[in-house]
Amino acid sequence: MPRSLVFFRLFVLTVVLTSGIHLSGAGTRPNFLFVSVDDLNHYLAPLLEQEGHFLQKVYPDPAVRAEVGKRIAPNLDRLKAQSLFFRRAMTPSPLCGPARTALMTGVPAHLTGYYQHDMHFRFYDTLTDAVTLPQYLKANGYYTVGISKLFHKGRWEEREGKLNDWADTQYSWSTWIESGAGTGAVHGERQVTRDPLSPNFPDAAHYNWGTFDIPIENTRDYHNVKFAADLMARGKADITDSHGKSHHVVLPEGEPFFLGCGVFMPHLPWYVPQELLDRFPREEMEGINEALLEWVLEDVKDFPEEALKEVTGSDFDRFIELGEARLGDGGVLELWKSALQAYLASITYADICLGQLIDAYENSPYRDNTIFILWSDHGWHLGEKKHFRKHQMWEAANHCTLMIRDPRIPETTQGLETDALVSLQDLYPTIVKMAGLARPAHIHGWDLDPLLRNPEMTWKDGVLMTIAKGKHSLRTDQYKYIRYPLGGKELYDMKADPFQNINLAALEEQQGLVGRVDKQLNAFLGRSPEHYQDEE
Repeated sequence: MPRSLVFFRLFVLTVVLTSGIHLSGAGTRPNFLFVSVDDLNHYLAPLLEQEGHFLQKVYPDPAVRAEVGKRIAPNLDRLKAQSLFFRRAMTPSPLCGPARTALMTGVPAHLTGYYQHDMHFRFYDTLTDAVTLPQYLKANGYYTVGISKLFHKGRWEEREGKLNDWADTQYSWSTWIESGAGTGAVHGERQVTRDPLSPNFPDAAHYNWGTFDIPIENTRDYHNVKFAADLMARGKADITDSHGKSHHVVLPEGEPFFLGCGVFMPHLPWYVPQELLDRFPREEMEGINEALLEWVLEDVKDFPEEALKEVTGSDFDRFIELGEARLGDGGVLELWKSALQAYLASITYADICLGQLIDAYENSPYRDNTIFILWSDHGWHLGEKKHFRKHQMWEAANHCTLMIRDPRIPETTQGLETDALVSLQDLYPTIVKMAGLARPAHIHGWDLDPLLRNPEMTWKDGVLMTIAKGKHSLRTDQYKYIRYPLGGKELYDMKADPFQNINLAALEEQQGLVGRVDKQLNAFLGRSPEHYQDEE
């Protein structure tokens, strides 16, 4: 029996069924407002001057870049000013399903084998008996309520004769609201106009963008966030689910709650109101020019063969072909600007949706005892490394958003930042500790409580990421290391070369360094749950 499965089954038998609540000191247990934003890159204003940030290439004028930053996500900037902001948060896996499964079950992908989202995670032998974060809280006295994309999907679905409970409603939630997500209409019809530059590649579902003609308030993401906002503001909310069933949800009096809410945008497709596209004029993107295109094409020349195969003939190459076919020589530049414009506008749409929840939290009777955690499941490439989208181990796909507002310790969290390397894998143990509960025996990751109390402290050096069997990345303070299944390697000095232009693994004189970092990666892959408890 796999070792990870032994951990799960022992945990189910000896902890969940018998566990009591272990309070860490006196006082009321905190509530949690747990918000996920899909495909949100590190494009928020506080990070635009971070070394290696791609928008520095797109907007080379610092003054223009600062103005653009103010337009992207003002509500998230407002929440950041009230939170501890993690400047170097990384995903466990740069793909929705594996990242969320690793976070919510507490076990990384290289141990579970959950690399894609071909089926619900409980159909994997390694995850059949998984005890998720909300499930553990629920078993220990928390009322858990959720809506939209928190696990890979927020709905039931039949696939190949199996009923996939994507939201894990049977185990994780006291109340689950099944709903649609994204910018689709809640009521009536949504008319969309596809941007003429939108590629709509036949083998790339949803890779298109444009505008829609209904108020944002009538879209699904806004509707879902409003449900969470009403619960925070009044302790009760009414909503009609995707099947037309009405729900009246009330937060139980005297019982702590875990309220989860997912926001689908800026996941593709990028359909937004025209006014949001207008906030990001293409003519401001002076850095998207022939020189930048040449920089991208030159960058791949020291890739290992496996990496080169993955970017050859992929979205960026097709952007070049499509741009030239539609607009002639250099047409890829306009297509590139159009894609970036739509992505930025989609972040702004998500920010507008979240603004109502941030307002409700600020004025909530639960505010002073509710910890607000906002995270994105991974980052997104907009052309750097000759790549669009996620699925890869380079920094843009791995760097995600994380902020935590803990009103109980405002002196160390309100408006502060940390450069500590952390992972979404750390959220399960952190929340359990905040709730005053015993740490489950099966989970990986560090408890971030010390950082929340001292953001300037020296922290653990190293974060592990996995996207496929044998395809891993190790991010340390100094280096970004990637190892491919057939032995290909990339190593970048993130201090000297933050844009990851020079692959040290391709240089003969750096093989000693490559070997040392490779051993470090193996050590991370060999960690057991006890490692994190022994070292804390």
